[in-house]
Amino acid sequence: MGISHRRELQPNPEIICKRAHENLSGSSEKEISLQDETATVTVQKSQKVLAERGTKQVNKVTSAERGTLVTTCCIINATGNSIPPAMIFPRVHFKTHMLSGAPNGTLGLATKGGWMNSECFVQVIKHFIKHTNATKANPALLIIDNHESHLSIEVINLCKDNGITILTIPPHCTNKLQPLDVGVLKQFQTFYNSAIDSWMMSHPGETFNIYHVASCVGQAYPRAMTPVNIVAAFKKTGIYPFDRFVFGEEDFFRQFCN
Repeated sequence: MGISHRRELQPNPEIICKRAHENLSGSSEKEISLQDETATVTVQKSQKVLAERGTKQVNKVTSAERGTLVTTCCIINATGNSIPPAMIFPRVHFKTHMLSGAPNGTLGLATKGGWMNSECFVQVIKHFIKHTNATKANPALLIIDNHESHLSIEVINLCKDNGITILTIPPHCTNKLQPLDVGVLKQFQTFYNSAIDSWMMSHPGETFNIYHVASCVGQAYPRAMTPVNIVAAFKKTGIYPFDRFVFGEEDFFRQFCN
């Protein structure tokens, strides 16, 4: 028989708010940036299909493949801006043609499984420095999750040398505190899936693979990373403008589990 119980998230609300206030209250919107990754796979997620009422059979073109992961790394700023993404392909060596159709300035990387690792994240930080001109005289605050690939000694030293303060989001809180998760990436995935649908319809009998992902990201990225979406997402999480009262006590408790 299942046992119902409820566990509090750690750290508690006061610790989270105090930590955030120390890092955010003195920062301007220009200085606050945020990074996250999302999976851009080679198989689109099924969506609703419109059909005439009474139709008994409704068909939709979809990929017959299992799907291969390409990781897309996004960085946004509290002013409502974004920098070109970084894309990590499941290959031993990156080739420039993999970025065909990607947003201008996209950083191309490769790992065996297409996942982010410490070596790739160093390149992402360099990409961030290049596009933000972060220095000790022009400091930046970069909010990330605390995955081990993001917190290598090389990354920390690189950030320290370039005036970048790293603030990590506590575990199990990204659905509330991560603006990309809260208000941007869902729309990005919707536009990305729509781009794959269009590709499948215009290329009957062909297989959508990793070499086509960049062009679909190129269509979805500017449509999702709009100033309106980004600013609203930062506001909803209470990061900018900083608002420690954006969440109630109930937001810091887990649901009942069986």
